[in-house]
Parts: sequence; C-alpha cells; structure tokens
Amino acid sequence: MSNSSKKVLIVGGGASGTITAIALIRAGVLPENIVIAEPRELLGEGLAYQTRDELHRLNVPSGRLSAVEELPDDFALWADAPSYSFMERRMYSTYLREHLGNGVRHLREIVTDLEPSSSGKVLATFEDHSKEEFDAVVLAMGLGKARVPNFLHGAPDSPLIIKDVWDGNPLPEARTLLCFGTGLTFIDVALTHLARNPQNRVIAISGSGNLPERHERSQISPFTPTLSDVNSLEKLRRYFAEAGESWREAVDGLRPIMESMWRSFSSEEREEFLRTDGSVWFRRRHRIAPDVADRVDAEIAAGRITVMSGKVVEALVSQNQVHLTLEDGHTHVGDYLALCIGRDYELSDPLTLNLLKGGKTSRGPLGMGLHVDVSTGLLLKPDGTSLSNIFALGPLRSGEAFESTAIPEIRKQAFSIAKSL
Repeated sequence: MSNSSKKVLIVGGGASGTITAIALIRAGVLPENIVIAEPRELLGEGLAYQTRDELHRLNVPSGRLSAVEELPDDFALWADAPSYSFMERRMYSTYLREHLGNGVRHLREIVTDLEPSSSGKVLATFEDHSKEEFDAVVLAMGLGKARVPNFLHGAPDSPLIIKDVWDGNPLPEARTLLCFGTGLTFIDVALTHLARNPQNRVIAISGSGNLPERHERSQISPFTPTLSDVNSLEKLRRYFAEAGESWREAVDGLRPIMESMWRSFSSEEREEFLRTDGSVWFRRRHRIAPDVADRVDAEIAAGRITVMSGKVVEALVSQNQVHLTLEDGHTHVGDYLALCIGRDYELSDPLTLNLLKGGKTSRGPLGMGLHVDVSTGLLLKPDGTSLSNIFALGPLRSGEAFESTAIPEIRKQAFSIAKSL
C-alpha cells in the first residue's frame, strides 16, 4: 500500500496531533486520508496553545518551534521574528492550522477504544458508538487531569475553587486571587488577573515558594555533555554542581541526550530524581521570557504579587471567600483559589482506561504515560511486544523518555512516525 492511500487516525488535535498530521502529509499521506479526533472546535490548541491572552508568551525561543523537522527556522520565518524571541503563545496554534490546511478531516468526537481487526487494521470506537477502520493510529492525547493537592482531597466542590484553570472557561472576576503553585501556570494566571484591574492582587503559595527561572536576554551556547557524563543520578548531580552559575548552559546541553540519560537511570534513580531534584529541574528547564520575568518582578515590587513558601493544611470556603491555613498557623484569604500545580502524568481518559482494561497496553514507568517503544514510537503490550500499527508520542512517552512535552521533541517524534509509515 502506498503512503497516499493509507488511512490514519490521530487521537488528539492539540499541538502534538497537528504536528503529526503535518509530518504525515509531508511524508506523502493524502490529507483526506487523515482523521484527527479532537472534541475542541479548533485544531492546534490543546491545553498549551488555547489561550487568546496576549500576555501569555511562548517559553521556548521562536527559532526552536518549527512544526517541520527539516525546516528548523520555519516558525520564526512565518512570524517574521528573530530566532531568539518569545512570541505571543496564541500565535502558535494559528501557525499550526495554516500549515495543516483544510484537507484533513476534523472529527469532534472522543475515541473510546481501539481493537485490532481481522484485516490487520485498527477498528476505532467513538463516544457516539460509531466505528471506523484505519491502517494506523497515532495517540497524541497529552497529559491527564489537573492535579488536586492533598488538602483538597475529599473536600466538596466549590465554585470558589478553580481546579482546572485550563478548562476553557475564563478566569472569574475577583479582587484577591489565591494561587496554589508558583510555576508556569501561575505566571499565566497571575498576569491575566492583574491586567484586569489595578486594584487586583495575587497571593501565591507553594512548597518551595520559587518562581520559574528566566531565559537570558541573548542566546546562550549549551554545553555538550556525553551520555557517560550523566548516565546516573550521582553523575547528573555532579554535572550540575560543576556547572555552577552556568546551569542554563548545562540544562540546555542535555536536550539531545535527555531520553538516553533517563533510560540509563534505574527505576530507583528516576523516582528519587522526581522526588528530590524535580522541583529545581522543572523550574530551570521550563523558563519564562525575560520581559515576562521583568513584569512579574515589577508586580512583586509593587505589592500586587505576594509569593511565599508553605504547606497548606486546611482550605475553608465561606459564602464568598476562601481561607487557606498554613502549617505555621498563618491564614490567607481570597475571593477565589486557583490551582496552578500542573497536570497528572497518569492518564484517565476513556480510551486509555479501556486500553488498560482490555490488556492491550500498560502504564509507563512510575505510572507516567503509557508503555511505548521510544525507538519506534509503537505502543507496547503488557508483555513488551509491540502493537504493529498503533503509535504514541508526546507526553504519552513521558515514563520512557521523561522530557517529552516540548515542541522540538514532539516534532522529532512525529517525523519519525511519519517516516516509518
């Protein structure tokens, strides 16, 4: 069968799924033979790029955000922007849709199950109980549900507690907003809230009280470590200790070997890294644009943003306020509480649960993503053998590859899958 006649289903139409469709078309698959199952109205958005707020910026330089593997400067050229610049994030989904064109079929349905058919193809079942057969399927579902902290487990739902700030609903109007979590999501939420009214303020609490680090104002030259330099947790810690203030160069230098490094760690080392080093890693790996960092610093200096470290032991909701009590006895009061602690690596969507229940695959290491052969992208059965025509990319590979959420990694994975098809 020629590439052009293959019928491919992509489950998930965010950045991962759209970039995969672009790669397939460039590899010779006809657009009309590609179906993207995505309930959202627009493709290319997902959680990361659905924002329309001009204050929300890309956290990766424009020169690294091409959707096309063989055209590394494509996005920067499209945006008419310097390679080392941080554009408005809302531009990226527009860029992806323009590249995709109109030939692909966008099916606004949820895929609930996949079954190998007698013809060697894959039979997909959708939420409306319809079925359709495909030559290949690519899973691009992204991360799981928004995380809920322990102090809210078992607590009744309240409209004053925003558990998922990316659920598609606008941030409610408020004067004082409490935020739990001080990472990238917090930066977006805080900037949106403060821009509405000069009297608005934000109180942010996290275990560390640390904000994301900033990108340098000009491009840096990453280090070039070998795998043998960092193939154990002890070596990785030594590598960062020796880097000192050049930690940005050290972090960025790991990108080409990150997957191999993670796979060289033992299960115990992976777990220990996430538990003890993870907070610093994510803060330094996923940095914010310099001018965004300047704006946040200015708001802190003006008293509109208060950031503190602490352990929340209790959350009480009155008729129109949320009270957070910390372990040190201090209580902070706001009109709403927004959870800004990211999303689960463990998926709980209907398709994933049915694939697991049916014994077709298993969860990835540490419960992160699914069981995937990172060398081929093929989904693996619980016994380690591969499903011949079901692929997975992006966050679904997080257990096996760890860093699998940024566009440069996703683009390479999509290119590899398209090439194999």
